Amino acid sequence: MIEEPSDRLIEQRIRNRIYEILEILAECDEGVDLVSINGYFNLFEDFVHRPSIESGMSALSRDERAIVLEIAHFLEVACEATPDFTKAEFIASGWPEQIAPKARDARALFLIRGLFSEEFEEAEPGRANIAQAAR
Repeated sequence: MIEEPSDRLIEQRIRNRIYEILEILAECDEGVDLVSINGYFNLFEDFVHRPSIESGMSALSRDERAIVLEIAHFLEVACEATPDFTKAEFIASGWPEQIAPKARDARALFLIRGLFSEEFEEAEPGRANIAQAAR
C-alpha cells in the first residue's frame, strides 16, 4: 500500500519545484528558450498561487515568500504587457533580462536554507521533524 504524502511533505516538494523554476527564470533568454513562452509564465504560476503560500503557511520562509510573490507579480505584469508576443518578441522586449536578476536573488535566498527532502518531513532542510524521526 502506498502512503499518501503529508501536507507538509507536499509543501516541501512545492518549495523545491519553485527553486527549480527560479533556476529557469534566472537563465534569462535561455530560460525562455528552454521552456517556451507559455512554460516561462505558467510553470511558476502553477506552484505559486496556492492558499498555503499566499497565507504564509507553506515551507517557504517569510523572506522567501515575499520574493516569490514579488516575482509572481512581475511575471503577471510582463504577461499583461506582452499578451500575444512570440518567444522571439518576448525575449526582444527585455522582460527576461528584467526578471532574471530577481530570480537569481530568490535562488540565492533559497540556497541559504537549502532544499528540503522529497521523502520525509523536515522542520528545516537537513533537520527531520521530531515526530517524523520517531517513526
